[in-house]
This record gives sequence, structure tokens and C-alpha cells, in this order.
Amino acid sequence: MAKITTVIASSHSPFLFQPVEWWNATNKARPTQMEGAPIDSDEENERKHQRTDAAFAKLAEVFEANKPDVMVVFGDDQKEQFDFRNFPSFGVFVGDQFEGYREVAYEAGAPGQGRSMKPKTDEHWTKVQNRPDLAKDLLVGLIERDFDPAFMMSLPNEDHGMGHAFMRPTSRITQQKYDVPMVPVLVNCYYSPQPSAARCVKFALAVRDIIENVWPADLKVGIMGSGGLWHIPGQPDSYLDEEFDHAILDFLQAGDTDGMAHYFDTWKPKPEMAHLRCYQAFSGGTKMRGGVGGGTGETRNWIMAQAIAGRPGTVVDYVPVYASPCGMGFAYWDM
Repeated sequence: MAKITTVIASSHSPFLFQPVEWWNATNKARPTQMEGAPIDSDEENERKHQRTDAAFAKLAEVFEANKPDVMVVFGDDQKEQFDFRNFPSFGVFVGDQFEGYREVAYEAGAPGQGRSMKPKTDEHWTKVQNRPDLAKDLLVGLIERDFDPAFMMSLPNEDHGMGHAFMRPTSRITQQKYDVPMVPVLVNCYYSPQPSAARCVKFALAVRDIIENVWPADLKVGIMGSGGLWHIPGQPDSYLDEEFDHAILDFLQAGDTDGMAHYFDTWKPKPEMAHLRCYQAFSGGTKMRGGVGGGTGETRNWIMAQAIAGRPGTVVDYVPVYASPCGMGFAYWDM
């Protein structure tokens, strides 16, 4: 049977793939941030930029040391493949391969201005192999375990390519080679109504059971949770809730999956913060009830990685980038 040998979680903000000069320009603009929100100097931005590069390098080292034969990535889709005509809570890509932008799909223009897409040259665009045998076993196994994921045999929007949640962080941990087949598992983290973290835990445990006890291949499997941590950039009164992020990371370091999920599902803004307009972004524009959403909702993918690991994890670094603002997190679990 297969064995899960690598579990990693990483943020995937565009700031991680842009030069520090772009950070500084965005930092100076700050058109929507909450009054009194922290601001970093250009020098501090340089230090933080170096820390995020070092954190990715460490994850790449961990990945290479336990080089899996295939990886399963939990990530969200921000209208890259799905839209409000049909938006599933969970989806599995079961085709042979897919294409997409390696890192940031758009040119690094001035913050807040219109963005043009990069050309689909080898520098920016690539093909990635799937493991359709594993993907199909996951799909069928999940249905047999009372989940109802959507599935894709090809991308609904091939012109855009696979979403950034899958392409960006794997570019760094594979050192741009994309030489490990990837099974994308799409989780609706962004748009209400989203699945609860408790539901995501059950889903992740089902994935682990299928890999370890059903899938017949004797191969090493890697898991990645992509996204997060706290970020609602571009929204009125946006800010970085470092208390939220540190609570999530504390649960991770303790290996407390249920505690992490419960904290996420019951989180509410402090009374003195409840008036902030940024929380309206949690619905993603649907204006329906749901849990924590927007970019912060991607923390679900970290919770799923924690559920699969089932043990205490190691936080490589946590970098609060106020220019975005976004809590950049990097972690792995020693399996």
C-alpha cells in the first residue's frame, strides 16, 4: 500500500513571488488598510522578503529529502476554473495532465492598476502530470465514504490554466521542475457557504484512509495544504490578525487537529473590531452565510494537512507582511 511520507503547508500570496520593490510600492500606497495598521520600512521589507525565500528553501529541502512519487495538493479556486454558475465545495481533477502559470499569472504592474496576463512561454507556463489512477481512486473512495465531490477530466477554463493555489507553491518546493505528478483537490475556501473546518477534517481523514488502505500502488505520497494564513487584502479596513494566525500555529505545533478546527469554526471578530468592513469579504460576494472566508478561508487547507499528518508539526517561519497585509506561514510535519 501507499505511504504518506511528506506533509507540507505554505502560503501562496503573490507577494511571495514578486520583488521586494513591489512590496515597497504597495506598502506606500496602502489605500484600504485599517487606520493605524502597522507599516514596515523598506529595510524591514527586505528582511522579511529574505525570510520568505529562506522558508521556501527549507520546504524544498524537506520535500527533496522525502521525495514523494506523487503529491496531493489541497487548494482553493478563485473563479479560475469554477464560477457562480457552478461552485462545488470539493472537487478532484482526474485528467491525465493540466497546464498553468508557474507562479504569478499577471505582470507586476503598479499596485492597484489594471493587470495584464503574462505570455504563455516556457518561462511562465508549464504542463504538470497528474496521477489519474490515484485521483480516480480518491474520487470513488470519497463518494463511498458519503462525500460528494465534483470531478474534472479536463479544465473548464483551459485558457487560464490550473489555479494559483496549486501552481505557485509547488513551483518553489520542486524548484520550478514540477517533476512530481500532482493530484489537485479543490476546496471552496473563499465563497460562502463554505464547508466547515470540521467537515474538511473528515474529508482529509477519508483521503488519508484511501491512500494508505485502499490505493494499491506501493508509492510514497506527499500532501500539501496551500494558502492562508490571515489575509483580506484590497478590502476596506483590511488588517492582519496575527492573534488568529498564532492560534492556528499553536494548534499545529501541538498536533491538535480538532482544536484547530474548532477554533476556526467558532472564530468571531472581537466586539471592538466587529464594525470593520473587511469582514464583508468573507462571503466572497455571494452575500450568503458561511464561515471564515476570503483569503483567510484558505486556512482550511492547513487544517486538512494537519488532519492527515495527525501529529505535531514544525513551523519553519511565520512572517507578517503588512504591505499586503498577509500572514505568510510555512510548516511541515515529520512523517
